[in-house]
Amino acid sequence: MTWKAVFFDLDNTLYSHEKAFEAAIEWCYKVFIRKKVVDHECSFTKFFKVFKKNCDIFWPLYEQKKLSRVEYKRVRFNETMKSLHLPFDEKDADLFHQEYEDVVGSYSEAYPGLYDLFTFLNTCKIKYGIITNGNVKVQNSKMNKLKLRRWIPEKYIFISEQIGFHKPDYRLFSFVKESVNMKNEECIYIGDSWSQDVVGAKNAGWDAIFLNTRNEERKTDHEVIKELYTLHDVKNYFFHSYKGSF
Repeated sequence: MTWKAVFFDLDNTLYSHEKAFEAAIEWCYKVFIRKKVVDHECSFTKFFKVFKKNCDIFWPLYEQKKLSRVEYKRVRFNETMKSLHLPFDEKDADLFHQEYEDVVGSYSEAYPGLYDLFTFLNTCKIKYGIITNGNVKVQNSKMNKLKLRRWIPEKYIFISEQIGFHKPDYRLFSFVKESVNMKNEECIYIGDSWSQDVVGAKNAGWDAIFLNTRNEERKTDHEVIKELYTLHDVKNYFFHSYKGSF
């Protein structure tokens, strides 16, 4: 196998989005909820449990484009406040999420082994980049905190909002392939989401590694090169099995 480019997902692939998400929501809770409703007995643990539940309930509607991004954020906030008998309105929801988007990047911490992996790929003279779904401002704030642009040139960073296609749409991968002047068989994608990362890459004709950082079950019969669990695993796999091909 002669891959010439390795592309990575961002969230839960290069860092723990779950940890950053919870930390950022806790900050917003302290800024908005506790200050606004000082006499209400609602711990962050209780608030986050309900909020996360509503995130999961309404996420499929957002993925199916039955809710816009703004509508999704508002409904998960409003339903949480309603369930906890807290006062709310759409302005509160918008301010809460604006604060979240401003701070979430600051809580992004690289998974162990990230920079060792990049160093190894540099040694092998392999190009590598990012393909991520999401809002340009938010995803850039995460990448800035992780200092990814010290390693990855701008032309190898692709954010779905800028391109107009979102994973698992194969057209996103086709756009990337054409942008970097590669063939399908020369590209491999590494991501944590089976339904978005693996399915999207495979449907585009790319190879894929399933970096299963969240113990997710496989949802289709797509075949992957390997299922791995950490970035150390990724480096070791390339080193022991494919270094000669590079």
